Amino acid sequence: MPTHRALSARTPSVSRRGLLLASAFGAAGLTTAASLAPARAAGEVWTEEFMTRPETVEGFDVNAMTDWQVENAKFIIARCAGHGFGIEGTKITLATAIVESWLYNYEPAVDHDSGGLFQQRPSMGWGSYEQVRHKKLAIDAFLGLGPHTSNPGLLQLQPYYKEWDPGAAAQAVQRSAHPERYGQQMGAAQIIWDRYAPDVDPFTG
Repeated sequence: MPTHRALSARTPSVSRRGLLLASAFGAAGLTTAASLAPARAAGEVWTEEFMTRPETVEGFDVNAMTDWQVENAKFIIARCAGHGFGIEGTKITLATAIVESWLYNYEPAVDHDSGGLFQQRPSMGWGSYEQVRHKKLAIDAFLGLGPHTSNPGLLQLQPYYKEWDPGAAAQAVQRSAHPERYGQQMGAAQIIWDRYAPDVDPFTG
């Protein structure tokens, strides 16, 4: 059976991240996001299973996703919705995780100390070894809402991400040596959204 990993995190700083949320969603959006009561997701058991695979660009097929890939995609959708993100921000997040990990919460065989859905590096300030591999914390960090890291995320670097090329918005956070890859996966992210978003409730836990 997959296991959960309980992690402690510092108390969030409200000022910087709260103001950025307000600018992105508006005051009403903050109230709505904070008051969301997920129906199905509230009782959902989201796993923290790890996998290992080589660091290559081949291998992701949106029409042949494994159960783990589907679960991780749904969780990204649920967590983004829990923060008030709609289709644009969620697609950027999905495409980034596709490029970085094929939607596996994995520990790579190479690539330094990278880990998790977004291949975040503890040595680059993204959190501890455990935190970058904790799916909820990794998603929050990518979005710019992770209290465990001071690294800027999507809301800090591209608060007007809806007006940006989505691949460029992802690259602003990831600073990859292959920036073109994020845009190439936006079509797959759209397919995943269309398939699963209607049945996934926001996750705020």
